[in-house]
Parts: sequence; C-alpha cells; structure tokens
Amino acid sequence: MNRKETSYNRWSAVSIFFVSIAVIALQLMLMRALSVSHYYHFSYLVISTALLGFGASGTFLALFFDRLKNNFSLWNLLFHFLFLISIPVSYSLAQSLPLDTQYVLYSNEQLMLLIGYNLLIFIPFFFGGTIIGFMLSYFKKEVPELYGSNLIGSGLGGIVAIGMMFFFPAHQLPLLIAPIVFIAMIFFYISARPGSKPALIILVLGVAGSLYAVLSDPPQQIDPYKSLAHFQQLERQDDATHIEQRFGPRGQIDVYSSPTFHHTLFASPLATTLPPQQLALLIDGEVAGTIFSISDETDAAIMDFTPQSLPYRLTETPDVLLLGEVGGVNIWLAKRMGARSITVVQSNPQLLTLYEETLTDLGGAAFFDERVTVVSEDPRLFLERTDQQFDLIHLVAGEATATGSGGLQGLNEDYLLTTEAIARARSLLTDQGMISITRGIQSPPRDNIKILSLFADAVSQFSNQSPGEHLLISRNYLAANTILTKEPVSVDLIERFIGEVQNQQLDIEYYPGVRSDDLEQMNLIEGPDDKPYSYIHQAVLEILLGDANAFYDDWAYNVSAPTDDKPYFQDFFKWSSLGLFLETYGDEWFQRLELGYVLLLITFIQLAVAALLLIIVPLLFRLQTYRAAPGKMPTFIYFFAIGTGFMFVEITFIQIFIRFLGDPIVSVSAIFTSILVFSGLGSLSQKWLGLLAVHRIRIAVAAILLTTAAILLFSNAILSIFIGAGIVTRYIVTVLMLMPVSFFLGWMFPSGMEILEKRSSGLIPWAWGINGFASVTSAPLAIMLSMSIGFSQVILLGLAFYLVAMLTSWAWK
Repeated sequence: MNRKETSYNRWSAVSIFFVSIAVIALQLMLMRALSVSHYYHFSYLVISTALLGFGASGTFLALFFDRLKNNFSLWNLLFHFLFLISIPVSYSLAQSLPLDTQYVLYSNEQLMLLIGYNLLIFIPFFFGGTIIGFMLSYFKKEVPELYGSNLIGSGLGGIVAIGMMFFFPAHQLPLLIAPIVFIAMIFFYISARPGSKPALIILVLGVAGSLYAVLSDPPQQIDPYKSLAHFQQLERQDDATHIEQRFGPRGQIDVYSSPTFHHTLFASPLATTLPPQQLALLIDGEVAGTIFSISDETDAAIMDFTPQSLPYRLTETPDVLLLGEVGGVNIWLAKRMGARSITVVQSNPQLLTLYEETLTDLGGAAFFDERVTVVSEDPRLFLERTDQQFDLIHLVAGEATATGSGGLQGLNEDYLLTTEAIARARSLLTDQGMISITRGIQSPPRDNIKILSLFADAVSQFSNQSPGEHLLISRNYLAANTILTKEPVSVDLIERFIGEVQNQQLDIEYYPGVRSDDLEQMNLIEGPDDKPYSYIHQAVLEILLGDANAFYDDWAYNVSAPTDDKPYFQDFFKWSSLGLFLETYGDEWFQRLELGYVLLLITFIQLAVAALLLIIVPLLFRLQTYRAAPGKMPTFIYFFAIGTGFMFVEITFIQIFIRFLGDPIVSVSAIFTSILVFSGLGSLSQKWLGLLAVHRIRIAVAAILLTTAAILLFSNAILSIFIGAGIVTRYIVTVLMLMPVSFFLGWMFPSGMEILEKRSSGLIPWAWGINGFASVTSAPLAIMLSMSIGFSQVILLGLAFYLVAMLTSWAWK
C-alpha cells in the first residue's frame, strides 16, 4: 500500500462537499420514507441516529486514527465505498424487519427489532461521519476550509432532497443518495491519486454499488396499523382498487376505492339516508379525508346528520372559510346549507391538481364551482395574510375522531390550534360570525376540554370580554361540537341553538346561562358521580366559572391551551398523573398514557445510553493518552456546549419561521440553507481574519447573543412587512435574517479545533466525539423541553450554552 503522505488540494474540499450533501439529503429522505411506512415520530429517531453515527465515528477515529493515517488515501476511499454501499443494504434490511411500533413498549422481541432497526440506520451515518472526521483530523491546518465545505454542502443537501421528493416515491428516495456518494469518491480519488490496484478495485466497486442502489427495489414494509397497510391487504383480496398515487415533500397521496370503506365523521345512527359511495384519501399512509363520489350536493344528505351541520343551522347564507379541507366533504355540506361563498384553504397544491386531472368525475368537482375559491396555502399563514371577513370559520384540519395512535401524534406541532391562531381567526369574523370545530370524545375526555381552554384563552387574553358569553357546546355520543362567536351570544341565538340541538337529538353541554341541574343526557357518557352531566360540562364549570388553573393541575391529562410558543395541541401527557394511572389502572397503566412524550423520553434515554457506549466508553481505552493531554476539561465543556447550543438554536429557529413560510418542509430547507451555508462561509473566513482563535470565540459568542436577541425582539415586526409576499421573497427574507447569526455560528467549531491543533492535537478526534454526543442527546431533548417550557426558553438555554463555551476560552492556557 502507498504509505506516502497525502497532500491537500481543493478537490478534497469538493469531496467533503458532496459527502455532506449526501448525509443531509439521506436524513431528509429517510424521514420522508419513514413517515409513510411508520409514523411522524420516526423523524426524531432519524435525526438523532444520524448524529449518533457522527459521534461514534469521532470515537472510532480517536482510537484508530494513528494507525489509519499512514494509509490515509486508501482508507478514506474505502470509507467512501462503505458509506455508499451501506445506504441500500442497511435501508433494505431495516425495511424488511417485521417491526410493530405499537408493541415496542410491551414486547422484548419488538424492542430488539427497534434497536436493530436503529443500528441499521446508524451504519451509513457512521461511515459518512468517519469520512468527514478523518479528513478534518488529517488535514488539521485546513479545518476552516474543509469545515466550510462541509457546512455549505449540508445546507445544499436539504434543497437537493426536497427537489428529488417531487420525482420519486418515498420508499425509493434513500437509495438515490448512493450516486451522490460515488461523485464524492471520484473527487477524492482525483485529490489523493492513490494509483494502487486496491484503490482502483474500490472505485470499480463504487460503480457497481451505485448501480445496485439505483436499480434495486427496496421492501415497502408498512406499519400494520396504518390505513395504507389495511387498503393494501384489501387490494390483494380484490376488495379495493388503488386509483391514484402522488408524491412530494408535503406527503404521499394515495386514493383507494373499496366497498368496505365508509367514513363519514360523527354521522348519527338516526340518519334517514345512507352515505354515498366514497373514496379514501390517504396522506402518508393514514386516512386524511373522505371523497364523496357524487356530482351534486343533493347526494350528500348524510352530512345533515352530523354535529358539523349545527353552526350552519344557526346562520343564514354564510360566507364560509374551510381551513384544512382535503376531501371535499365539508364543501358539499356548505353547499347543502346554502353558503353564499366557500373559501377552501389546504396546504398541498398536488391535491387540487389530482382533483382536476384524475378525480373530477369521482367527487373532485366539489372544488370547482362558482361559489368555491381554493387557496393552496398553510391555513395559519392564510389567517395571517388575509383581511377578508367570514360568517363561519370551520376548523376542518382540527377535526378527528380523537387523538389516536396511542398519543403518538402529540409530537406534531399544530399552529392552527393555538390561542394566537384562534384569536386571529376570531378577528376575521363578521359581527354575527362564529368559529366551529367538532372533535371525537374519549374517556376520560381531553381533546374537547383542550378546545374549550383554547377558545377561552383566545377570548380572555386577546380581548376584555368574558369567554363564557361567546361559547356554545353540544354533542352526540361520538363527538362534541364547540362554537365560538364574535359577539356575545344573544337570547335569540340561544333559543335557536336549543331548538336545533333538540331536532338533531344532541346533548347540550353549555350555553350562556345554562343550569347544570337541568341537563339530561340523551347520549350517555361518563361524568362525575351523582351528577346529571358529563365530564365535559364539569370542565366547563371549572374553566369558565371556577379556578381554571387548579382544574388543569388536577385533571389527569394536560388540557391547558396551546400557544405559538408550545404548539402541541395533541400533547396530553402529564408527569404528575403517573401515580394516578398506577393506582387506577394497575398493570395496564402504561397503555392509558399518551405515549408521544413517553416515546420521545425513551428515545432520549436509548440514544444517551447508545452514545455513552459508542462514543464515551471506547475513549477509556486511551485514557492514559488523554490523561497526559493538556486542556481536557475545557475541551470537553467547549465542544459539548457548542454541540448542544447549536441544536437548541437551530430547532427553535425552525419553529419561529414555520408560520412565516407556511410550510414545514420549506422552513426546514430555509433554516438549513441559511445556518449551514453561512456558517460554512463564517468558517472559511477565519483563514483571512488574522485573529487569535480565543479572540474569535469571544467575538463570535457576543455576536451570536446580540443577533439572536435582535431576531427574537424584531422578527415579528419585520416578518409582518413581508407576510403578503410570495414564497420566494419570504424564503429570501428568512435566509437573510438568519445570515448574521449563522455566519458567527460557523466560527465556533474551527476555532476550537485550531486551539487543539496547536496545543493538544491528540484531543481532536475526542472533541469530535464529544460534540457528536452532545448533538445526539440534545436533538430529542430540545423537543422535550419545547413541549414543557416552550421554544423561547429553549433558545435562551441554547444561548446560555454558547456563553459557557465562551467562558472556557479563559481556561485554555
């Protein structure tokens, strides 16, 4: 083997640039693929597992760098190939595992399968991290340029991934990263010029591996509890037909026809008409809506027997806003009830194209009517941008049978169901206008109580009015309908409400002036002992007329109102209720929990243990080396602090700008592009600054604190100026607003590496591992903290970590 020293040239930076594109794109593509095959929470596993791979690669280099560097070019070329081939092999093996996420917490076999799944996903990121870390450690004096190429490539990786999502199915996306890694192989081969026979063999294997990845058809293992798995089984039995599939960054759309499918939300069993023929609309493998295969509203009479029809019966020829309507069912309802105009807002433009091109004669005609205006935009962004007024705002996106999947949806942010969003929607109502939402009932209830607290806070915190004067609540045995009015509920409206509720055979839960003792339950659900009313009415009494905060503290679930700072409507988990669940449900206590937060906690513990085993424990084998190295404690504190601080700041910025950009994918792309690209430029600039590394650290932290404070203080005012601009303009504004803080974030890592290179070079791989460990644990931790204390507090914690990093600059002697 060729043992001569490999000299640095710019082709090495190009190689690391393409490796970085591949690493970030692979993360996003795995997240997209796993959102279809499993659930949303798997995205957290992908991010943390990727960071774990990077951290473990640092420890690997800490142990073996001295041996590997003698044959740097050949070993690094081999790592490129292993990164390339591990993508299709690991992904295909992981997708073939019979993983059942619903039983992970109850079955040792499923727990081991989950660990195996994570280990398989971990492997490509381990080799990707090894390549980057190996080159940073070998070319120590070129860290700013290489790290800059790394960050710029990472920033562009998000754009590459989003572009490819428009053209390829979700399950094939991860495999398409292999050719990008092969491009990196070629540039490294040009840079290192190993020229040996083994190097040529590795390069040829890279060609074969790329072809294998592109031409192979990976398994499509769908979680058995997802609706898509059910329809695929029906299709195999000739009981369903797969009509259409579309894919893109906002989700995979599937449309099925089946005589077994009947999904009319909350329709009363007293209905005198049958539902029409229906199509199932699935987004990312779950039923997102129903399409009535009709061409006229007269065939949608079943909707007259739903609680959703009640607000229409209380208005005359309303101008209606449907927020989040995807299947068209509520358009038929609005037409039947005499709506003068119907504005439909939904975030996926591919849906409208689907209705126009394929499903026009199968129910898509509902969207194409002179009374109907369709806006392809995020519902919350539409509320912020429009000044149009409506008589009825129907929160369709918030309507569901109840929080399902064991509470796993609790990890989803929802900026439509926050106090700020409801207050904004209420400001768009006419004087006689109202907001309506219908939600399924659980035992004990929580969704509808949270809606009550949400509506109450939207009134009390954004006006001087009493919430109790603006609410109407009724239900059947399946769901409760909650109405919030612009003006106080009049006597005439109360009388009309009571009459319509009786006609629909619904139960009254609240109207202004209702007497609790007069309530009688026709549709019996659980309630307090020796009381004629339900738990929902008890919550009304406590929240509107009693001590709301005491009620929130005492209730078994978290039902306090979500805000833009904590936009987790479907998070009902409470630590303080664990004892109650143990006492009440015995051995079945765990099944009664809302598992979203719990799963995130388990993920955090699992990753922390794995990070200790893969990153920290192996370092003990070189304990004697590190004992002799100076600056161990400052190195540990510094790289741990900047790893944690970076993740806390990045995740918070994504949330701050998601409402401005109106789409989570666009928001992630803009944040990644700005932070990573301008951090890379900040790293590159250090070669020409002529400042000592410790001085750059102090300047950078001061700038990070000032620029982040400016964003927090002035972002709302600046963003409101451009809220009506197009998506390209808003994207550019986001990138430019984050440019200053991103530029200085890029100073921190290479400055620390420069100090180590001059004073304690043996600690460089170890510092890489510590930084990786911090990133692994801080990713789920940031989400857990945001659910508990809010994004604003998380970003302050992130800034505190950067302040700690700055203080260590005085500890390096």
